[in-house]
Amino acid sequence: MPLKIHSPLRVLFITAEAEPFIKIGGLGDYAGSLPKAISEFKSIDGSNVDIRVALPFLAGIEKTAPPITKIANIKVQTNAGFAKGIVYQFTSNGITYYLFKRSGNPSGYKNVYNTTQIEDARKYIFFSLACLELIKVIDWAPDIIHTNDWHTAISVYELDDKRRSDKFYQSVRSLLTVHNLPYSGEGSQPTLREFQLKPSKSKLLPGWAKFLPLPMGLEKADEIVAVSPTYAKELKREEFSDGLVDFFIKNTHKTTGILNGIDTAIWDPETDKYLFQNYSTNQMENRKFNKAKILEEFGLKNYEDKPLLVLVSRLTPQKGIDIILKGLPQLFDDDWTAILLGNGQLELEKGLKDLESQIPDRFKVVLEFNNPLAHRLYASGDILLMPSLYEPCGLSQMIAMRYGCIPVARAVGGLKDSIKVVPSDLRTGYLFEKADGQALANCLRESFSDYKNKKKWEMIQKRAMTVDFSWKKSAGQYLELYKAMLSARKDFNQ
Repeated sequence: MPLKIHSPLRVLFITAEAEPFIKIGGLGDYAGSLPKAISEFKSIDGSNVDIRVALPFLAGIEKTAPPITKIANIKVQTNAGFAKGIVYQFTSNGITYYLFKRSGNPSGYKNVYNTTQIEDARKYIFFSLACLELIKVIDWAPDIIHTNDWHTAISVYELDDKRRSDKFYQSVRSLLTVHNLPYSGEGSQPTLREFQLKPSKSKLLPGWAKFLPLPMGLEKADEIVAVSPTYAKELKREEFSDGLVDFFIKNTHKTTGILNGIDTAIWDPETDKYLFQNYSTNQMENRKFNKAKILEEFGLKNYEDKPLLVLVSRLTPQKGIDIILKGLPQLFDDDWTAILLGNGQLELEKGLKDLESQIPDRFKVVLEFNNPLAHRLYASGDILLMPSLYEPCGLSQMIAMRYGCIPVARAVGGLKDSIKVVPSDLRTGYLFEKADGQALANCLRESFSDYKNKKKWEMIQKRAMTVDFSWKKSAGQYLELYKAMLSARKDFNQ
């Protein structure tokens, strides 16, 4: 017998970071935008969805959040008694946010992600379990708990046990979104034991995965969401599944792919405050002005008629930086310039600086995080380099396209879903298959050829700029998935 669904629909969205309050990477963008977009949709009874966001009370949040109020003391069972904490609350854009802080002098709250695994484990395992305690303390049982990556996956794992033993939880369904599968929570095992959690007994998980937060949560989740349709398919391939290929093949029935969006208010060339000059598809001359100014800023002003390649990225192997280091030297005889922005692994930073030293008159590297410069590069560059080894979704290609900067990317994950290459009269970018420098070089040569045809290139730019990457479509798909999950909901006490 179907269980009663709350009206309006209730969702507790649990995340490690959320813009604008605290943000490190793509998860912060996702968690800052998706709940807001979902809240604007209508629930089953025609009212807005009651979606609430749970975050750890990380250092600095109080500087960006509205006034914060303490609402509850919380405690979580451990081997030594109880781990205690305090929950605070604030409201922003009509959404309720809960902030969780462990009492005493807990380490790990100064940074979203720490260099020591044990600090993150203590923070996030407590947070995941405390979220389940809070909803009972305030007597607000959600229809859905929506969790993200390993940091919050234990909420799903523990919920599965609670809804069999406690009537309060029996109607709550769980969804776990996979943003970064390789990070499974390794190093959390001592903390899991501290909080009296036991390894999974599932035969679907390999032995090494039975006591890691992300696989444990994936196995118990009612629904798994990959952040693009192609990534959902790739999870069933050895190359992308991080040792869980058999698990994902056997759980195809509960794995969905929904492409992320971007905040189109922040990323808008018509209003972006960081640009030298704003522009639209009807003002492409203004875009050329941005390119001229950035070339002048970097001492490259003699190259206005040549394609400008840009990169805005973390410098990690995943982002295909090695492919760039092997591919661009094959193009030294072609006319192009490049400005690369990012920081990360020292050996990759050194590789890019070495490349810069070979062609300093047309290759510039900025080894830092610089948000205003990132905006200007999207608005000035002709081609975005994005040769990722894997890319569950990717945001840079969507942002670049909105600014008329055409991506040259590897055909993986969300890059394949968001960049159209065929038919040629609908092209919005360029894709290559093999993860090597030769494939990148060949793809760039194809884009250089099209760039020479100014009319054709401008049509590609305008087409890319008009693709709708707003969160509205994605939010609607999530809401439909929530409803489908609830229609299949069962009573765990039966």
